[in-house]
Amino acid sequence: MAHVKHYKELTLKSGRIVYGFNPSATLQDKLGYHWEQYNTAAEAKARCEEAVAAFAEFKRTGALPSIALPRSVGDLIAAYKGTSRWRKITKVANSKRAYEQALSTATDLIGDISITEITPTQAEALYERLCKAVSINKANTVIKMLGIVWSNAERLELVRSNPFSGIALEATPNRDVMWTAAQIQTFVATADANGLDSIGTIALLAYELCQRPGDCRQMLWGHYKDNVFSFTQEKTGTDMHIPSTVALTQRLDMIPSNRNPNDTICVYEGTGCPYTDRLYRKKAQYIRELAGLPDHLKVSDLRRTGSTLLGQFATEDMIRSVTGHKSRQILNTYVRPNMQMAEAAQSGRNRAV
Repeated sequence: MAHVKHYKELTLKSGRIVYGFNPSATLQDKLGYHWEQYNTAAEAKARCEEAVAAFAEFKRTGALPSIALPRSVGDLIAAYKGTSRWRKITKVANSKRAYEQALSTATDLIGDISITEITPTQAEALYERLCKAVSINKANTVIKMLGIVWSNAERLELVRSNPFSGIALEATPNRDVMWTAAQIQTFVATADANGLDSIGTIALLAYELCQRPGDCRQMLWGHYKDNVFSFTQEKTGTDMHIPSTVALTQRLDMIPSNRNPNDTICVYEGTGCPYTDRLYRKKAQYIRELAGLPDHLKVSDLRRTGSTLLGQFATEDMIRSVTGHKSRQILNTYVRPNMQMAEAAQSGRNRAV
């Protein structure tokens, strides 16, 4: 069987096989092509051959190929992935993975059907199917992403209306899981006892600095100087300068390292290399299970736990200087008022009397 350049077959988690046009970096850069998937191999191979011919013509004449009218959901997604907005929101690896998964879930359920078949009624039905197939939160993300894809297509005059606009999404409560001090101690101690001190250190960084685990696992020794952590948050690009805590300083002092500024503070003991997001999650789950802690606890919840603890001693603006939140409204999704805060507030009032 003759090899078709840029052709690729993939098996989705559902078991469905999709056939893709997987353009090289050169085609992406020169002609703006992106991954496109099809329900038949013939369609995908035809698209690949079309792209090869277009690139040959481009090299010969320097003229860019004309934009074909979109025929399927995959075409609209491909058009969106060629925009500056997509490139901007997917600069962060974690965000890109989440958005890719949302679009993959959508195409997996929809199939690569003609865009003329997607009506507001069908969009509503798709949302109902998503709510049953995945969590409401994930269903909301998928519908929002499809709304953005169609909105982009409207802007490019590829479609006339957006069937995903105006859908009344189910409200989802903000996550409010909190760790207790005993649970944090148990997690860290279990990590240490099982040769994964690095996982315990990532957890402590997340809790003491009120930061996302992703920023903590990528922290360099060069970010830690004179007991102050100076770094840029990956998700928001916010520059942070946070004094260390006694517990965190003591923990870092125990790490055997020459403290090369370019070295990662927390490296996987099995390889001596920095953690990938996937490996970190796997090992954190392993430690949580060994420690006998509840399944609903996540290391990401330590940011909320630490922020709420700060609420007993600091003002909202002081807390934001640690967490990096730019607005008080967003901060409210992390800080959970509790009895200790009320007691601290009343104690302050009594001292003022």
